[in-house]
Amino acid sequence: MNIIRLFCVVSVWIESGKCRVDREPKCSRFLYEEQLLEKLVRMEFNIERVHQRIESASESYGMLH
Repeated sequence: MNIIRLFCVVSVWIESGKCRVDREPKCSRFLYEEQLLEKLVRMEFNIERVHQRIESASESYGMLH
């Protein structure tokens, strides 16, 4: 009797998990990689800007001393 009850509980748990997964938005691998690449390009641009600001600030600091 306990085995049947355990089987029912596990079955309901598995089915409820399938329902939650189906409600999540699906994203194709291509779309995911495109979004990831765009994010990396934006990060690279921002890092270059920060690097330029640091160089500019260090040059200004060097002129003061």
